[in-house]
Amino acid sequence: MSRPDRPSPHAEPGAGSTEPPGVNRLRTLTRLRAVIVLAILLPSAAFVAVATYLYHQEFHDARLLLDRGARIAQEHALKLFETNAMLLERMLDLAGSMPDAEVLARGEEIHNRLRNMAANLPQVQGLFIHGADSRSLGNSRVYPPPRQIDYSDRQWYRAHRDNTGSAVFVSEAIVSRSTGEPAFDISRRRVFADGSFAGSVHVSLRPKYLTDFYRELAATSPGLRTFLMRTDGHVLARWPEADGEPTQLPADAPVLRRIAAGQSSGDEEGLSPFDGVNRLQSFRSLVGYPVAVVAALDRDIVLAAWRRQCTLLAAFVFPTALGFAWMAWLALRRTREELDALQRLDDERARRQRVELALMQSQKLEAMGRLTGGVAHDFNNLLMVVNSNLYLHRRLRPDVADSTQLAAIERAVGSGAKLTRQLLAFARKQALLPERIVLQERLPALLDLLKPLLGSSVALSCDVSGDTGPIEVDAAELELALINLAVNAKDAMRGSGRLDIRARNAVATDPTPGSGAFVMLEVLDTGPGFDPGAIGKAFEPFFTTKPQGQGTGLGLSQVQALCHSAGGSAHIDSRPGGGARVRLYFKRGGAPDEAGSSERRVAHDLNCGLLLVEDNDAVGQATRELLQSMGCRVHRADSGAAALQHLDAHAAEIDVVLSDIEMPGEIDGIALAAQLLQREPPVPVVLMTGYAVRLEQAVRQRMDVLPKPCSPTMLAEAIGKAMARGRAPSAQATPAGRAGSDS
Repeated sequence: MSRPDRPSPHAEPGAGSTEPPGVNRLRTLTRLRAVIVLAILLPSAAFVAVATYLYHQEFHDARLLLDRGARIAQEHALKLFETNAMLLERMLDLAGSMPDAEVLARGEEIHNRLRNMAANLPQVQGLFIHGADSRSLGNSRVYPPPRQIDYSDRQWYRAHRDNTGSAVFVSEAIVSRSTGEPAFDISRRRVFADGSFAGSVHVSLRPKYLTDFYRELAATSPGLRTFLMRTDGHVLARWPEADGEPTQLPADAPVLRRIAAGQSSGDEEGLSPFDGVNRLQSFRSLVGYPVAVVAALDRDIVLAAWRRQCTLLAAFVFPTALGFAWMAWLALRRTREELDALQRLDDERARRQRVELALMQSQKLEAMGRLTGGVAHDFNNLLMVVNSNLYLHRRLRPDVADSTQLAAIERAVGSGAKLTRQLLAFARKQALLPERIVLQERLPALLDLLKPLLGSSVALSCDVSGDTGPIEVDAAELELALINLAVNAKDAMRGSGRLDIRARNAVATDPTPGSGAFVMLEVLDTGPGFDPGAIGKAFEPFFTTKPQGQGTGLGLSQVQALCHSAGGSAHIDSRPGGGARVRLYFKRGGAPDEAGSSERRVAHDLNCGLLLVEDNDAVGQATRELLQSMGCRVHRADSGAAALQHLDAHAAEIDVVLSDIEMPGEIDGIALAAQLLQREPPVPVVLMTGYAVRLEQAVRQRMDVLPKPCSPTMLAEAIGKAMARGRAPSAQATPAGRAGSDS
C-alpha cells in the first residue's frame, strides 16, 4: 500500500506532514508571488507576440495591396500604349513616305482623317505629323497646321533624327507649344522610300486621363499613390498631384537601378525622392515600352493601422492582466496574514480552514472583478465611507491627524479612487474631475498627440505666453476638445495647411463671458472658413457641414460644454476663404496656495438645512456626520420618493439637497433633481455618483455631479455654490464646474 505524498485536508495537526510549517509558508507565498508576476508577464508576452504577428501581417497586406495596385496600373497603361501604338501605325500608313509638299497639299484631308481617329479617345490630346525639319505637316487639332513653330529642340526630334532609342519614343512631360496644354507624346520615326529620315508621327496624351484613373484607384485603396514614369525617371503622370515636387527621380534611385538591371517588377522601401516620406513601393515595367508604373504607400499609414489594432488589443489585455495581478496580490496579502495567525495558533485544522476560506474569498473577488461597473459603484461607496471617517477622525483626534497610518489610509483612498475612475473612464461613465492645468506644460506635450492625427501635410505650432495663468478643467476633456478642433481643421483644410494653437491671459478688449480673470486658448487653421449662416449653429449638437457619414456634429458641442463647465465660453471668428479661429475662455485659477493647501481646510459655517438622499446606510451615516461637522442640519431620506415626501412636509427646513444618482425605485437622483429644479422657487441639488449608467443625461441637463469619493473641500464648495445660485434672484441652472459635456 503506497503512502500519500501529502496529508489529507482533514488530518489532525502534525499527522502525515513531513515538512516544517515554515517550508509550507514559503512555498505558498512564493507561488502567489509567481502568480502575480505571471499575471503580468504572460499577457505581456502574448501581447508582444500578437503585436509582432499583426505588424508583419499589416506590411504583408500592404505589399499585396501595392502589388495589386501596380498590376492594375500596369494593365491600364499597357492597353493605353497599345491603343496609341495602333494609332501610330495608322498614321504611318496615312502619311507613308510622301514628301512634305504632298502631305501639305493633302492637308485638309489628312486633318479630317486624324481628327476622326482621335474623336472617341478621351486620352488623346492630339495627333500630329512632323517633317524632317521638325515643323508640323498636319494634326487633328487645327488646320492649317502651325508651320511657324520649330520643334527641333525637342528630345523626340533628336532621337528620331539620329535613329537612337527604341522604335516607339515616349517624351517627358511637356507643355504643348501649339495648344498650351500639359501632355506627353508617344511617337515613331517616319522614313522616305530610300530609308532616309522623313520626320515623325505623334500621339499626344493627356496626363489627366491617367491621373483620374489613379485617383479612382486610390479611392478603393486608401492612401495609395501611383505614378507613371519613363525608365530614365521622368514622371509622366501621378496621383496625388503635388505642385513644387520634383518631376524626375534621381539617377541613383533604387527603382531606376533595378529597372536598368533588367528587372521588370519588384518591391522597394525607403525615403521618397519627391517629399522625403518613408514609403513602400511596387514597380512594374511595360513590356515593349520604355515606361514603368509605380504604386506607393506611406509607411506611416501602415503603422497607423497596426497601432490601432495594438491599442484595441492593449485595451483588453492590460486591464485584465492588472486585474488578475491585483487579485493575486490581495490573495498574497491575505494568505500572509492568515499564515502568520496559523503559525501563532499552531493548529493544523484551523490553518487549513483559514486557507480554504481565503481561497473562497479570492474566488469571490475574481467573480466580482468581472463586473467592473458594479464593483466601481460599490467600491466608491466604501471609499466614500473611509474618506469621510478619515476626515472626521482627524477632526476628533487632532493629536494623530498627521500620523503615518492616517496618511497611508489617505493615499490608499486616492489610489482606489483613481483606479475606479480609470475603469469608468474607459466606458465614458465617470463624473468629471477638474484639476489645475498649467498650459505652459500641458499644451506642448499635447503636440505629440495631435501630430499623428493631422499628418505630415499639416504644419502644427504651439505658442503659450509665459505669464498665462493656470485653469481648472478635466484634463481628459481638454485633450478631447483639442482633438475635436484639430480633426475639424484637418477636414476643412483637406489634409494640407497650418494649425496654430495659442494661449494667453485674456485682456479687456477680448469678448470674455463675464467679470473676472480669464485665460484664452485659440486654435487657428488655414481652411476655407465658415459660412456666416453656419457660425451661429456651429455649437449646436448634431449640426455639421460635413457630408453625410463623415461627421457626428458633436465635436464643437463638446468644446462649448467644456468651456461652460469651467465658467467660460467658446467663440468662432471666421470668414469664407479666410480660415477659422476658435477661442476658448476659461476662468483663470490662482496660485495653488490661494485655493487652500490642504484638504483639511473645509468651511464649517455652511449653516444650512440639507436633505441627504442616500440608500446606502454606511455611506449615508458617514456623509451625515461629515456634513454635520460642516455646520449642516442634515435630514436623511433613502429614496427619491421619500425625499419628495420629506420636502413636501418640511420645505422650509431644506436649503439644498445632496443626492446619490443610483437609487431604488422609479425616482433616481437625476429624476429627483429635475423635479426639484422645476419647483418655484427651485431647490438647489448636488448629485453624487461612483458609477451611473445615465450619467450622460445628468451632464446634458447641466446638473452638478460630484465623484465618489470626493474630498470634504470639494463637497463643501459644491454645496456652497449650489446654495449661492439658489439664493440669487436670477439664478439659472448652470453647472458649478463639476459637470461636463456629453460628447
